[in-house]
Amino acid sequence: MKQLIVLLLFLFSSSVFSQRTCGSMQKMNTYFEGNPDKEVERNKKEKEILNSNLSTKENMNIPVVFHVVYNSSEQNISDAQILSQLDVMNDDFNRTNSDAFMVPSDFDSVVSSLQLNFCLAQRTPDGNPTNGIIRNQTNISDFDLYDTTIHYSSLGGSQSWDTEKYLNIWVTKLSGGILGWAQFPAAGNINTDGIVIDYRNFGTNGTATSPYHLGRTVTHELGHYLNLFHIWGDNNCGDDLVNDTPTQQEANFGCKTHPSISCSNNGDMFMNFMDYTNDACMNSFTIGQRDRVFNSIYTYRLSLLSSDGCTPVTTNTADASIEIIYPIGSLSACNNPIYPKVLITNNSTSNLYTAVVKYKANSSVYQYQLYSGNLSQGQSDTLLLSAIPIGGNNHFLDVELIQVNGSMDSDTSNNSDTELFSTTGGTSVNINIITDNYANETSWYFYDDNNTLIDFDDNLNNNMHYTHNYCLNNECYKIIVFDTEGDGFCCDYGQGSISVNKELNNTEIAQLSYFNYSDTIEFCVSALTETELTIKSNYFYPNPTKGIIYLSPIRFSEDIPIIAKLFDMRGKLVFSTKNITNYLDFSHLKNGMYFLETQSKNKTLRNKIIINKN
Repeated sequence: MKQLIVLLLFLFSSSVFSQRTCGSMQKMNTYFEGNPDKEVERNKKEKEILNSNLSTKENMNIPVVFHVVYNSSEQNISDAQILSQLDVMNDDFNRTNSDAFMVPSDFDSVVSSLQLNFCLAQRTPDGNPTNGIIRNQTNISDFDLYDTTIHYSSLGGSQSWDTEKYLNIWVTKLSGGILGWAQFPAAGNINTDGIVIDYRNFGTNGTATSPYHLGRTVTHELGHYLNLFHIWGDNNCGDDLVNDTPTQQEANFGCKTHPSISCSNNGDMFMNFMDYTNDACMNSFTIGQRDRVFNSIYTYRLSLLSSDGCTPVTTNTADASIEIIYPIGSLSACNNPIYPKVLITNNSTSNLYTAVVKYKANSSVYQYQLYSGNLSQGQSDTLLLSAIPIGGNNHFLDVELIQVNGSMDSDTSNNSDTELFSTTGGTSVNINIITDNYANETSWYFYDDNNTLIDFDDNLNNNMHYTHNYCLNNECYKIIVFDTEGDGFCCDYGQGSISVNKELNNTEIAQLSYFNYSDTIEFCVSALTETELTIKSNYFYPNPTKGIIYLSPIRFSEDIPIIAKLFDMRGKLVFSTKNITNYLDFSHLKNGMYFLETQSKNKTLRNKIIINKN
């Protein structure tokens, strides 16, 4: 029999580790303990903010520079992951986020856009072109909340750009379970002003890890940077200095159901970005928070609005060329996804600082990637492009330079390249196993479609995250997991789970957390070629559609819950729903091509959907 005291200790430590932890208030309080005169100055300005009310509130544009400070290749996150975070910032601060509609009707009258737009910096403080992304490798394994070395290149971090003209965001590995922190206005050194985020809680793809995998950690910390406090006021029924957010007793964690009542309110606003709930369960700011942000910007951060960081540098002498150096010829081993590599050469007498590469494989949609460097005439540099999924054996890759130093290239004759290549390998897939407090009870076995054993493990350690990588053919597989005590591995004795993810964008294929003595995960691996998409298209009809899509009863049962998500061609989520029956209504969306993902009984289907209302 498991000892109760051991169980309680584990549950306490596990819950603390898994909850959202923000270091902004501790950071500010520590600064004021050593600088009490600065606290007096800030308190005077805070009184002015409480008594002020701007008559006009226009949209504001803020340039952003991202500092990626990495110790390992995993921490050196991709441009695509950075751009996904920028999308979240713009959506959340303009209330164009796809989950905005999920706010309870009680709060409909107070939720609001903050009318803030964020751009990748287009020029450096010295006036040179840039893509707004700085990458510095460090020998420091992780950074502490009270350690400022992250802000200085000479100490193993990355030097801030003019913090009065740019929003600086550092992305790295943090210690102590902290997801991130921000420097409140007038509450720290000018060189450390900005936001610091753990790379595992940043953006919506790549290394982003559930439940903080939708970019809301940056949204939350950006609120602090703009002078918003936690919605519970960091006190029992405290005050966040905003008049339309309900007083609440304490932070909310995980996901709540409205109304969750405290402090005699009508329900906590747990979906507010300044609470501590999971990323998927926060979606709103309020009018009062918008007003406080605007007043704070005009009090503390007015110089951001006069920055020219969002304005590209124009030049008429830009001239660069591009050449594919991988893939070429015949490739074996695991090659789905494919990671193209190109050579960029500066042919101009002016230095090359930035370039935008447009590329695709076969009939896939175009992807875009930013190059940042400093090449003099005749110098070259390689650029590893983000992954592209491929299916079949024979392929072509197209690449093109579409922008050089923020302008058109003066000689476009060498701005593109095409290579043919062939592949014989499979798809790279990761199986992630997270064990509970009694891992010796758990074992798992991995089989192919012919019931041939591929791998197994019956010697697991407690509270560990195992990742096994496999190169799999386009067929179906299954994982059988056992627990000798019949209590599974979630959630009474820990937060265990098994998930199957494609290497490309960490796309989840299947997942299991709850079971008793045993359970089976079945999944299929496919590169989703045009042929495969056509074969599966009979599950959804009509396609093209004027807006209504029906689900085939051959594949979907009305008594089994279904999760449906629709993405546009840029990969942005534009529609999601749960527990659908036999149809989906997309009539509110514009004409165009979309990707529909449906999940039911641990199985996922992805299909092209064309909306044509003409």
